[in-house]
Amino acid sequence: MTERSIGSPRFSVIIPTRNRPETLRHSLATCLNQDFEDYEILVCDNSDSVAAAQVAEIVAAAKSSRIRYLQPERPLAMSANWERGLSEAIGEYVTVLGDDDGLMPYALRELDRLASRTHARAMRWQRGIYTWPTIGIEREANLLIVTLSRTVAEIDGRAQIAKVMRFEDGTDSLPMIYCSAIHRDLIAQHRAATGRVFLNVYPDIYSGFGFGYLVGKYLSISTPMNIAGLSHASNGVATLMHEKKTAVANDFSTLNEAFGYRRHPLVPDKMILAPVHVVDSFLHAKDALFPRDDTLVLDRKAVTERYLGAILETDPKDRDEVRQIIRASVSDSAELLQWFDTEAPSFPPALPHTFRPRTLGFDGITLSLDAGPFGVENISDAVGLATSLLGVDRQEIAFDVPSLHDMRAQIEAERQNALRAEADATEVRRQAAADAAAADADLASMAADAQALREVSTQLELRLADAQRLGSLRYVPRRLVRKAISLLRKPSSVA
Repeated sequence: MTERSIGSPRFSVIIPTRNRPETLRHSLATCLNQDFEDYEILVCDNSDSVAAAQVAEIVAAAKSSRIRYLQPERPLAMSANWERGLSEAIGEYVTVLGDDDGLMPYALRELDRLASRTHARAMRWQRGIYTWPTIGIEREANLLIVTLSRTVAEIDGRAQIAKVMRFEDGTDSLPMIYCSAIHRDLIAQHRAATGRVFLNVYPDIYSGFGFGYLVGKYLSISTPMNIAGLSHASNGVATLMHEKKTAVANDFSTLNEAFGYRRHPLVPDKMILAPVHVVDSFLHAKDALFPRDDTLVLDRKAVTERYLGAILETDPKDRDEVRQIIRASVSDSAELLQWFDTEAPSFPPALPHTFRPRTLGFDGITLSLDAGPFGVENISDAVGLATSLLGVDRQEIAFDVPSLHDMRAQIEAERQNALRAEADATEVRRQAAADAAAADADLASMAADAQALREVSTQLELRLADAQRLGSLRYVPRRLVRKAISLLRKPSSVA
């Protein structure tokens, strides 16, 4: 990684905002309440004139030299405003914070410590969730969710993308700049490859796929470094939780169209279908960064079934209209069209998305509670309560508290390791016994062979002795006979 320029801060915290001064005030307060000094805050204002004047007043009232206020010149699409903030940031690491989100007071201190130890190019964390009292959706207000574990792991980005696209994990497990600190070198690498950083209407989700593919490995931190707030004016609430288009959703769509941020042609033209934002972001990243990477592909039939399972409408006519929208997303493939028309399943209406669990409390991973009785009225209050619940003070966080889920996974992994070790030991013992039995059999066979050889040798020795004896008997009489004959033939001598 390149060395930090002289005078550039360690971190840049970008706060893009549009017409939400009432929440920005509290978000900005959490950014200023850090036990760390080396950072800047960029308020990227994209508000209309009335709200922009209020935002300017809030920034001026903060009286902080670390805040840089980028005034609005004209209304920008959300991704374009994020791009503007990113181009202005000068920090070594950059993160984006929503204008209704909050930064934990220990966040920059701990990220600085981890960066110094690991030199990671991306540090992703498990964000908390807070639903403002003003969210405007029944039963969703005043919810606070925080992860209580304290762990750090190194994750392979491309393997995690594959896992997300199998829908085995969420997109927030990727290094999204919305819940990650991204090194400027990685940002420059992406910009060099594509000309910009945010390529679709979902800049937060897209960045997870883009940076996840380029980074190689990144840090994943279970301790929340920020709390993601959800208020009535949140784009996510407007586009993913309201079945009918709101003024915020209309504004979002109009600006995206004006700036050329369009959905990918292979996804349905209906944002509220749960998988759409994931698939759209993945396909934009694939087209731009890894079009020929066959290890990262989309199972279009499987994801089409997910679209069908995400239809919220209950009226048969409305449901059929949505099915036709989904059908249009596979119209480029005759094979998929035939499957859709003859085999595609029909599911019961999906339940609306909710952040509220069935029961509040601790589930072994996260703590969910109603923040209202604790006097929480805004994101700054939520950050204060979450910090108290986590028990984090000015001491360094020891990342050594796994979640109950992690502990169970570790116990199961150890159990499996023990079973494998026992199986290996059993196999070794079995093989050793088999080898010993084989060796005993070999020894017995060798002994039998030796005995047989001894018997054969004895028989040969007896035969040889008999042959020698018989040879000697045949030879001696013939010699004597020849001598007798020779004497008879010899004339007798005269006396």
